[in-house]
Amino acid sequence: MKSKTIILTSGKCAWGECFGCGWGRIIGPKPSIRKLKEKIDNIFRDIEKENVKEKIEEIKLFTSGSFLDDKQFPKVIRQYFVKKCISNNIKKLIIESRPEFINDENLSDFKGLDLSVAIGLEIANNEILKLYKKGFTVEDFIKASEIIRKNGFKVRTYLMVGLPFVKDLKEEVKKSVEFAKKYSDTIVLINTFPHSNAPIFDLFISGKWKPLDEKQFNEIVKDYPECEKEFNNFSFIPKFHKEKMIKIIGAGKEQLIHPYYEVWQDYFQRFYKPPKDKTILLFIPCSYKKPYYLSKLHNAIKSSIKSLKNYEKIHLVVISSPGVIPYEFVNYYPFNSYDWPEWEETKEIKELYIKVTTERILKFLKAHIENYEKIICYFKYDSETYQAIKNVESKLNIKIENCLKKETYEKIKNEKNPLSLKIATNDLKEYLEKL
Repeated sequence: MKSKTIILTSGKCAWGECFGCGWGRIIGPKPSIRKLKEKIDNIFRDIEKENVKEKIEEIKLFTSGSFLDDKQFPKVIRQYFVKKCISNNIKKLIIESRPEFINDENLSDFKGLDLSVAIGLEIANNEILKLYKKGFTVEDFIKASEIIRKNGFKVRTYLMVGLPFVKDLKEEVKKSVEFAKKYSDTIVLINTFPHSNAPIFDLFISGKWKPLDEKQFNEIVKDYPECEKEFNNFSFIPKFHKEKMIKIIGAGKEQLIHPYYEVWQDYFQRFYKPPKDKTILLFIPCSYKKPYYLSKLHNAIKSSIKSLKNYEKIHLVVISSPGVIPYEFVNYYPFNSYDWPEWEETKEIKELYIKVTTERILKFLKAHIENYEKIICYFKYDSETYQAIKNVESKLNIKIENCLKKETYEKIKNEKNPLSLKIATNDLKEYLEKL
């Protein structure tokens, strides 16, 4: 059975206070009845096109709230949506709702469909639900699930894995699954990630809580083959809201190990997956100008190598005070707006930079080294970053060759921005041509 996921937005979630949910806090415009019908018409117009290739029989409807909330989705809209489903031979429909909107009258709109109502229970523990600010109790869930089943429909329960406030993650998941089995037709185990506009994000960037990586998540959920699993259901990256986008300026310990940098480095080490076609890892320096690609140095590097036959295999990764930064992220905050004035560096800060950078490179390579056939770099021989690279070579017992020849650097090291000079980038190009 082919399934299609649909997102239909209207206004805001009636609750919108859950500790970990950013979707419920989105205050979008509330369309008129006419506009909502137009949205639905467009959805089913697309379905009709897709049906030419393969018949869609199931719809999963996500609404950033409750489809059964009359204020968010008026009854006439629910009825219109159901009518469209039936006329397009949709057999199964999954909607989502909070328990307070689940009643006999609202469910009567769905006669003729194999309906599942998804409820985000999250965890079967009233104490934690209160801390999570869920706004309902386990008892409210039970009552709602009984109403759904009494009307001949199915209950779909969402349980979150890795929630804050939980002391024993494995035990709480076990208890919640066993509880949910009594009242659910399907159960989905979902990994907890920090939505940027929810309080959980502040907990995340403070270092007081971290999301589970895929290995940790799978270890906890492996004992529940009867449950569906969703490790990453919204393509998590550490996106910061505008009010948190302060400019990080200075060359000190506070800036070097800034919490914003730390959460990004954790992301690159535990969640990021390098592009599969990029098999040559080329570490390069940062630039004073941000984003890096606007700088003289980075333009010189890219101009020298873009004509190479193996250019598409080269993965540019910047090393700087924020850490190890894959090039596809250089326009993300804070990498596009920080300043590290080198003239402020002290001997102690340089030593700390080498230590911290060594650890960051080491963790990045331990996580991703199997993705690359070759690891190389392009740095000044007397730079602190190159010293960190040499430390990593020793710790991992690998060779990370510098594409810049020593004799070339000796000639140009007193020049301004020496790595952007033609004589230097020619070394880089020549090295890569031989690979």
